[in-house]
Amino acid sequence: MSAPLSPSSPPPLDDLPPLRPDLQILPAGHDRDGAPVWTLQDPVNNQFYRLGWVEFELLAHWSAGNVDEVLRQVAAATLLRPRREEIEALHQFLTQHQLLEIHTPEHTRMLQNLRQKSRASRVNWLLHHYLFFRLPLVRPAAALARLAPWLGWIFTAWTASVVLGLSVIGLGLTIRQWDSFAATFAQSLSPAGFFSYLVALAVTKSVHELGHALTATRYGVRVAHMGVAFLVMWPMLYTDTTESWRLADRRQRLAIASAGFVSELALAGLATLAWHLVGDGPLKEALFFLATTAWVISLMLNVSPFMRFDGYFVLSDALDVPNLHERAFALARAQLRRVALGLAEPEPEALPPRLRWFLIAFAWVTWIYRLIVFTGIAIMVYLFFFKLLGLILFMVEIWWFVARPVWRELRYWNERREQVSATRRTALLAALAAVIAVALLPWPTPVRATAWHYPGQSVTLYSPLPARVQFLAQPGGRFSAGAPLLTLDQPDLSYRAERAAVTRETVDAEWRSVASLDDGLERLPLVLQGRALRAAEWQAEVAEGKRLTLTAPFDGRLTDVDPNIAIGAWVSPRQPVASLIGPGPWLAEAFVSQSELPRLRTGATVHYYPVNQPGAAWVARVVDIENTKLSLLPHPMLAASHGGPLPTLADARAPLRPRDSLYRVRLALDGEPPATVGWGNAVLTAEPRSWLIEQLKPLTIVLIRELVF
Repeated sequence: MSAPLSPSSPPPLDDLPPLRPDLQILPAGHDRDGAPVWTLQDPVNNQFYRLGWVEFELLAHWSAGNVDEVLRQVAAATLLRPRREEIEALHQFLTQHQLLEIHTPEHTRMLQNLRQKSRASRVNWLLHHYLFFRLPLVRPAAALARLAPWLGWIFTAWTASVVLGLSVIGLGLTIRQWDSFAATFAQSLSPAGFFSYLVALAVTKSVHELGHALTATRYGVRVAHMGVAFLVMWPMLYTDTTESWRLADRRQRLAIASAGFVSELALAGLATLAWHLVGDGPLKEALFFLATTAWVISLMLNVSPFMRFDGYFVLSDALDVPNLHERAFALARAQLRRVALGLAEPEPEALPPRLRWFLIAFAWVTWIYRLIVFTGIAIMVYLFFFKLLGLILFMVEIWWFVARPVWRELRYWNERREQVSATRRTALLAALAAVIAVALLPWPTPVRATAWHYPGQSVTLYSPLPARVQFLAQPGGRFSAGAPLLTLDQPDLSYRAERAAVTRETVDAEWRSVASLDDGLERLPLVLQGRALRAAEWQAEVAEGKRLTLTAPFDGRLTDVDPNIAIGAWVSPRQPVASLIGPGPWLAEAFVSQSELPRLRTGATVHYYPVNQPGAAWVARVVDIENTKLSLLPHPMLAASHGGPLPTLADARAPLRPRDSLYRVRLALDGEPPATVGWGNAVLTAEPRSWLIEQLKPLTIVLIRELVF
C-alpha cells in the first residue's frame, strides 16, 4: 500500500491524461465508518493502492478527459461534491506512481529524471538493501491448485479442535516435567545441537510458508512465486501473497497472514506431545529440536507486529488500518510535537479516540523495539564482514536506521523553533540538562548477583560400606558432640567378627594346652604368633564394626535427611544420608561479572534473599573478593542443567563449568538462617557510578581496539 494522497497541489490542469489500460479496480469491502473502499492494482509492479469513495468515483469518470466534466459527472451521478483540489491531488498521485498514459515531452523528461535519480541512488540502494533481498525460485500456483483439494480437511473445525487439544496435552505434560525439559534444552546448546536446530528451522519455515501458500490458494489468491529471502545474509524461505489485497473480505486476508505462524504453532504443539510419548533415541531428539524451534520462532519473531513480519499484517488487518506503521508514526510525531513543543500540529487523520491512543502507544513501543533490533543488526553486520567494511557498514546502519530519523525530527523542531514559546524552550532545556545530569552524575546503584548460602561448619554423613540402617536420629534435632546419629548393620561384617572371635578363642585354648606339654616350649613361639594374628583380625573386625555407628563430631543440628531412607533400608557408600550443621555462622558466595568487581569493597553491606524462603532477607557483609575467574560452580544446584540460575557449558568432562565469566565474592551472614543449603539473589552495596561513563568505557575501548588496523 502506498502513502496517502499528497496534500500538495501541482499547477491547475484542465485536460486529464488517460489511465493505463492494464490497471484494475477491485472492491475491498468497507472501512470502519461503513463507507465502501476499493483496491487499485498495478499488475506491472504488483502494487496495490487503497481508494476511498471519492477517489473511486473520480477514476470511474476519468475517461471524460476534462477536470470540469469529471466533477460534473460525479456530482450528477452521486451525492458527492468533489473539489478541483481533490482531482488535482489524485492526478499528482497517479503521475508519481506512473499509473497514467502520458506521452508529452514534460512527462518524458520527468521519467528521465526518475531514471537518473534511480541510477544515482543505486549505491544508496545497495547499502540499505543488502540486509534484506529476495531470490524467487519457483512459481507454485499450478502445483498448489492441484494439491489444495486433497488438503481441504486441514481447514476444518474438527482438525483445529484435535490439534488444539493435543497441543494442550503436550504443554500440560511439559509443565509437569519442566525440569527435564529445561535440562534437555541446556544440553542441546552445543555445536551438534546448533546444526540440529538449523535442520529443525528449515523444516519449521517450510511448514510456515506452505501454510501461507495453501491458505492463499484456498481463497483463490494466486501465489506468484516462492523463494529464499536473505535477512542480514541469513537465508529464509518466503511466499509472495501480495495479491491477497485483491480480497474484499478482511477476514480472509487475516487468515492468509496468520496461516504461517498458526501452522508453526500446530507443529510445535504436536511435536511437544510426541516428544513425551516416544522413547529415548534420535527420534526423541529430533522432536525436541522441532518443538523448541517452532515455539521460539512463532512466539518471538513471527507474532511480533513491530517489524514487517506476519504479526504486523495480522494486526493491520485486525485493526483495519493499512500502512499501520506509517500512520501510527505520523500520529505519534504529531502528538510529540504538541506535547513537547506546544505546537498546533494538526492530526494526520481523524480516528476514534481509543484507536488513536492505541496507535500512538504502538508507535512508541515500535520505536524502542526497532532501536534495540537495529543496533543489534549493526553490531552483527560489523562482526560479519572484515574490519574496514564492517566498520563502514556499522556506521551506515546506525546513521540510517537510528540517528537519521532522530536528526530529521530535530531538524523539524529547529525549523519551528520560532513558534515555540520562551517558557516551553526553557522547560525543554531544563529537562535536557536534567537528563544529562542524571546520566553523568555518579549514583549509588547496587550490584545484583546470584549467590548461594551454606553453613560455616557442616559434615555430610555417608555409610563407610554397603549396609542396612538400624537407627537414624530424628531430623531437625540438636545433638551434642559424640551423640549417635546413624547405626548401620553389615551381615557379612557381623559374620566375620563372630568367626574371628571363635578363632581367637580356639587359638587361646591351643595356647593353654601347649603350655602344659613337654615339647610346649618348642611350639610356643609359633602358637603365640598365630594367637597374635587372630587377635589382630578380631580387633580389626571390631573396629570396622564400630565404624558402622556414626556419631556427631561437634554440636549441631541434623538436616537434609534422605526421605527414601528407612529402618532396614540398604545404603551405598556414595549415597549421602544426612547432614550435620554446626552452630557457627553461615557463609554465602556471590558470583559477579568482571565489570562490577572494581565497585565492590571488603566490609560492604549485602542483603541476601533466598529463593526457597519467599519474603526472607538476611544481612551479610563482604569478607573476600577473588580476582581469579571461577572455573567450576561450587554446587550442582547452581547449574541451569540442574534447575539452577547459572548457565553452564556443554562439557561432559566439566559439567559445572560456567558459561559466563564470573568472580566469587565471599559473604558472612549475620545470624543463623533457619533453612538448609540453597541459592538466592544478593544485592551488594557498591561504589557510586555514572551511568553514561560506564556505558562509554567499553565503547571507547572497542573503538580504540578496532580502529588499530
